[in-house]
Amino acid sequence: MILFDENNLSPVRRRTLERLTNAALKLYKENKFPTAEEITREAEYAKVTLKTYFSTHSEFVEYVVHKVIGAFEKPKMGDDPEENIARLMSWGYGELNSHEALMRDAMRIAQQRWQSRHQDEESAEESRLLKKSNRREALTEALAPLESQLPPEKVEKLVMLMSVLYGTEAMTILKDTFGLDQNEISDLTTWGARLMLQQATQEINKTVGD
Repeated sequence: MILFDENNLSPVRRRTLERLTNAALKLYKENKFPTAEEITREAEYAKVTLKTYFSTHSEFVEYVVHKVIGAFEKPKMGDDPEENIARLMSWGYGELNSHEALMRDAMRIAQQRWQSRHQDEESAEESRLLKKSNRREALTEALAPLESQLPPEKVEKLVMLMSVLYGTEAMTILKDTFGLDQNEISDLTTWGARLMLQQATQEINKTVGD
């Protein structure tokens, strides 16, 4: 549970939260999975400070992810879905690579949340940040030019399938299992997405031919 209203924080409380967030980002940039104690020590606060803002360390990590993603400036999308996807994959994997430790930690939390849902009933508020899908929004925007050519359900299927290619999960598998670097991941996932688009285009042409 978040123990504050971000729109009504006092200047002192806001500065403290910003220092905690920046301290966490600094440690994540060093490819660490920092504990609450390590973060507060880096920010030069008492180790109980985080508990005055968040009821759990996981909620703080979610908050940091939310702030980072909120600061992303996605590339502008055009009228060609293939170019849009290529641009999105290249940009997206660059950002994921820059915040890899943070995103991996967020994925760990998502897995723990999945486990907890099977052990105890979890409130909607507790999982609110992780349920919001920025990748779905980004892919929907990239594929928007297809909306005039394909039925909505097929566009949605493309979004779902491409979501498997675009994100921390894909990056982790391709890095850890196959040893790919950022550019190789971007190239491979773009190739896969283009194959999906070509299949969709063939279905469009077949429908027109019939």
